[in-house]
Amino acid sequence: MLRKMLLIASAIAIPLGATAVTTGITAVAESGTAGATPLAITCKVTSGTVSFASPGLSTNGSFQAAPTSTSTTTSVKYKCTPPAASVVGTTKPLAIVTPATQCTAANVPVPGCVVGQYNYSNEGSFASNAGTLWSEIGTLSIKIGTVNYKATLQSSTLATTCVAGEAGFNLKGKLSAPTAHAGETMKLTVCLSGDSGPGTTGNFVSDLASHTGTIATATIAADSKAKIS
Repeated sequence: MLRKMLLIASAIAIPLGATAVTTGITAVAESGTAGATPLAITCKVTSGTVSFASPGLSTNGSFQAAPTSTSTTTSVKYKCTPPAASVVGTTKPLAIVTPATQCTAANVPVPGCVVGQYNYSNEGSFASNAGTLWSEIGTLSIKIGTVNYKATLQSSTLATTCVAGEAGFNLKGKLSAPTAHAGETMKLTVCLSGDSGPGTTGNFVSDLASHTGTIATATIAADSKAKIS
């Protein structure tokens, strides 16, 4: 799940014990075609949602025979500058395929486990899977105006810049397109705020900590962003 949620939509999504997440993008120019002017684009998320592998994140997660689970994101929309504050950036919906955890004995590693099944989308995996979320997403593309920017992800960490009451991830990779900017660094910041699902309150972090509901979806927060500089 969030084994990784959180891109996304990512330009992104978010792994999360089976989760995936989608949200902001930050790119920092480090290389590219000789003579090309380094990119300097900032995008802020205006809308986007992450759906955790059904039925959603919960204290002990769910069980199945398959060794992977899939979380998804909606198309994420951004407002980007330059070329102008009104320019819209978009990413296509993502499918985030996360490895599930094999049950090794009755109730191991979590209550409810049965030998031969796999556990996914348990809340404890949200943070623990941050380091592998990038591999579950692979590549991200964002279209800004008429230009498509594509990056191959290489690393991910828990985000430390989300505002109080939010949680999320940083995703980092290298641009492969446009060709003139191949090799420049892209960093995405994905923050989750609201949520929905049985027994939830509308606050993602609060519900994740209270272990009382099943978080089916999470809202990509407005402080999620993308930068290329």
